Order: sequence, then C-alpha cells, then structure tokens
Amino acid sequence: MHETLHDPTQDEGTDLAALPRRPRWPAALWRGLTMRCPACGERSAFQGYLHVRDVCDRCGTPLGRFPSDDAPIYVTLVVVLHIVITALVLVDRGGTVPSLTLLEIFLPMTAVLTFALLRPIKGATLAVLVKVGFQRGMPPVPGANQAGS
Repeated sequence: MHETLHDPTQDEGTDLAALPRRPRWPAALWRGLTMRCPACGERSAFQGYLHVRDVCDRCGTPLGRFPSDDAPIYVTLVVVLHIVITALVLVDRGGTVPSLTLLEIFLPMTAVLTFALLRPIKGATLAVLVKVGFQRGMPPVPGANQAGS
C-alpha cells in the first residue's frame, strides 16, 4: 500500500489561514538546521533523536504530517562522504599512509559526522516540506468506497 501525498492548498474551499505559517526560505532553513519548528522557531521539532513531533506545542503546526523519513539520510551521506573522501585524498596524497591507519582515522570520522549531521539535515528537510506545504494525505476512511453505503 502506497502512502498518498497531499497538497492542501490545491483543495477547493481550503482555508489558507488555517494552514501552517510559511516563513521565508532563510528563516525556515535556519530553523530547520537548528532543529526548531520551521513555522515558529520557538520549540524543538524533535521528540527524541530523530522522531519528529506530531504537532508543535507552540504554534500547532502538524509537523508529523510532513514526510521527512528517507531523504535526510541520503543527503547526510552525500555531505559526509564528500567531506570524508576529500579529507582522505588530502591525507594520503602520496599513498604512503598504511591502510589500517586510514581506517582508524576515517571510519570513526564517518560515524561521528553522520550522527552529528543527520538531525540538522532532517530538520532542514522538514523545513523545506513545511515551506512548500507538502503533507502526507489523509488516511482512507474504512468503507468510504463501498457501493450502497
């Protein structure tokens, strides 16, 4: 079963004032990178390390409805691997550093960078989704498509 994504601004009769506030891009991205609610910036967007709060308890933005599940890890890996590979090339230009030494340096570096950057990047992804208003669709109502109901 695939999850439906929904843009509430495309619905007829949608009260745009009731939708989450959409700050300017720099403010939204900064709030996301600092792991705050992208709409108000007042409260943490996270409950735990990576779990996004269902609703911001300050402004009421439904943060849990924005699908920020998979993209952050891919973006994090691209950023981390660019840093690690650049550092690896710079450290071992002449090819004289033993492989075990490179592993001892760069495996922990990769792990630390990944864990350090994953949460801010997930916050920035959440900010982009809030800014563009890209929410998960409403769950289907059981029996809504049955004839004769």
